[in-house]
Amino acid sequence: MDIIKLPIEYSDDAFDSRFRLVLVTAQRARQLTEGSPVLVKSKYVKNITLALDEAVENKLKYLTGEEAKRARDYEYRMRRERMARESMEEAAAASLEKMEEIKEAYKAETAALAAGEGVDSDEFAEEEALEEPEEDYEE
Repeated sequence: MDIIKLPIEYSDDAFDSRFRLVLVTAQRARQLTEGSPVLVKSKYVKNITLALDEAVENKLKYLTGEEAKRARDYEYRMRRERMARESMEEAAAASLEKMEEIKEAYKAETAALAAGEGVDSDEFAEEEALEEPEEDYEE
């Protein structure tokens, strides 16, 4: 059976309508995109076609009513938590990278000062003169 050709034949026991078949297939394709393992051996490589193949072979189960609402809410929470965790991990990695850059800059600066490079003595004297408080002679 070539899954791309229409009409797609499926068991009435598995899905009560084509609309349900489309919804289940779309949700399964999203799961495959996020990394879920494939349930059937297939010659297809695209996630939507793999999901449709799984649905036609009755490998997918679906929920309806209150069970479906609870499952959807749970999946939404888990997805948000995973995204937040990944975001925090990325921020921590960026922070560590910035700290390494600061360490390298500090090492380079201290090495330059140890080698006698760095601030010119005349320039340093001018900076000190600017920082000295002016005395007020008027009383």
